[in-house]
Amino acid sequence: MSENWKHASIVSKIGKWAWIIVILNGIIQIIDPLIRYAISAVQWSLIVPLIPYPVPFGFTGIWDIISGVIVIVIGFFIIKPKFSAKCVEQDWDGLLDWVIVLGTFRVPWMLIWGIVLLIFDWYFWAAAVILIPAALLLFAGPKEFKWSTEETKSKPKAKPKPKPEPEPEVET
Repeated sequence: MSENWKHASIVSKIGKWAWIIVILNGIIQIIDPLIRYAISAVQWSLIVPLIPYPVPFGFTGIWDIISGVIVIVIGFFIIKPKFSAKCVEQDWDGLLDWVIVLGTFRVPWMLIWGIVLLIFDWYFWAAAVILIPAALLLFAGPKEFKWSTEETKSKPKAKPKPKPEPEPEVET
């Protein structure tokens, strides 16, 4: 779409940096639990120097590392080529046509990946750089987004069949 719209520059700027922010968020999400564990172990060794640090790494730290890897993979393989590249080119039609059709309902992949990042990212930064441009495109974009497929709009309503008249009963 070659026409400019009111929010084109902000969506383009946020979208351009989105994949980098997503990947940085994932890297921080991996490094943070390792640093927290190391600091706790050092503090323990200063308090009780002859006893090894008794606390295992824990589920939270493992979850942070796993979800950080997931966020990095999503950033490299989905956000960079499918979202950020189109934002840089200002290919708004390409972003609005990047949908999954569920029956007669069209769901933008931008929203799906934003929600996935909400689940896996750290402090919601990765999701915000996807969901803010997506919301601007969908609700204040250069053209109206159609949430339903064309098939449902073009089908005429079926006329109800007339009820058959009951046959008169004959007494014999």
